[in-house]
Amino acid sequence: MPGRRISKKKKSQKVALPDLSAKRRFQQRLLKWYGEYGRDLPWRKTSDPYHILVSEVMLQQTQVDRVIPKYREFLERYPSFEDLAEAPVADVKKTWYPLGYNVRPERLHGIACETVERYGGKLPSDAEELLSFKGIGRYTAGAIRSFAFNEDAPILDTNVIRVLHRVFVAEGDPKAQKPMLWELSEALIPPKKGYDFNQAIMDFGAMVCTARDPYCLLCPMKSFCKTYPFSPMERRP
Repeated sequence: MPGRRISKKKKSQKVALPDLSAKRRFQQRLLKWYGEYGRDLPWRKTSDPYHILVSEVMLQQTQVDRVIPKYREFLERYPSFEDLAEAPVADVKKTWYPLGYNVRPERLHGIACETVERYGGKLPSDAEELLSFKGIGRYTAGAIRSFAFNEDAPILDTNVIRVLHRVFVAEGDPKAQKPMLWELSEALIPPKKGYDFNQAIMDFGAMVCTARDPYCLLCPMKSFCKTYPFSPMERRP
């Protein structure tokens, strides 16, 4: 019929996962870089699930250098799930200041209360159980499993999204490609090296493959990165 508009459904982009050779090349270069340049952070010196949880919640939308002193202060004030659960929420929020986003200390307090009540003060390692907590999403659950329980669990934060999308995808909106990027994140983890790999890719995104003005000339991935050389005019992630 004249004038009738025919709607076209957008096809979701499918990106082939890298082959074994490409995976190994990325893994080896990333882990080598991490061994030389990885950051010395206090939460990397513990596998305590409570400490890992506190660090991950604090790091949400907050720069590392602001988190470090508050992380130490918070754990000194509330050294365990039990201590945090017993504290009044108002006091927890005061200790949290000035990190901002005050829903975070409230959620952390709620997680502590639930951990004490349901699990005797020991955070579970099971993915589904972790996701049942209000305030623990897929990324935080993966980080806890990886950094506290040494499991090969994938993570996908802003830095990881940026690195994976630039190196392996290059096209489309990364926010609309999260299911594929989760799959890619999981596929790239070397067996039994989830802890180092996940820490490495976050550091790499924060220090080399930055949002603006990435250090492309010094990047160990430049020989196969799909966005090399990065052009800020293209507004890539």
